[in-house]
Amino acid sequence: MFKFIKCLAAAACLSYALSGTAFADDKADLKAKLNAFNEFSASFVQEVTDKSGQEVMSSNGIIALQKPAKFMLHTLNPDEQVLFCAGNDIYFYDPFVNQVSIFSRSELSASPFILLSDMSDNVWAHYNVRHENGVYIITPNRQGDIVNLRLSFKGSDIDTISLVMKDGNINTYKLSDGRRSADPQVFEYKIPEDAEVDDERR
Repeated sequence: MFKFIKCLAAAACLSYALSGTAFADDKADLKAKLNAFNEFSASFVQEVTDKSGQEVMSSNGIIALQKPAKFMLHTLNPDEQVLFCAGNDIYFYDPFVNQVSIFSRSELSASPFILLSDMSDNVWAHYNVRHENGVYIITPNRQGDIVNLRLSFKGSDIDTISLVMKDGNINTYKLSDGRRSADPQVFEYKIPEDAEVDDERR
């Protein structure tokens, strides 16, 4: 699980050259959908499958974002884990071992997850987008552990988020109770002062 969270925060991404008007239109279409709201929150059920399609892990929790820079992925069961943005830094906290790992927010830009809350052209320039069978496939321009992120919508709201990993695993978040609002307290998670710190910032 930690490797997966670290991929979200610091992956340097896959080389995948795409061009053409159709793909440019797909990117503009996705940006328009995400630009339609400034806040979003939902419950999620996560399922991780391996390259053979077998489920290797499941969990549930909440996801929330507030543009331009707030993001929270809070896993509640079976074990609590927290990934969130705070200013220019990304924090991953594991209460079971009472350890927090800290990354630079600039490293999160190497993960397609950043596109959910950052609409700036300089960030989106690092990704290609294509639309296939109702799914937006977001592919980074440089090689890393995340091959692509896939978004599907129910109406105008995000319904499913899937991360396809280099090792063949697929991490799928199925969202429910989606709202175009986010409780400000969600972003104010307090890490205990006695937590062990692993500072990965460069």
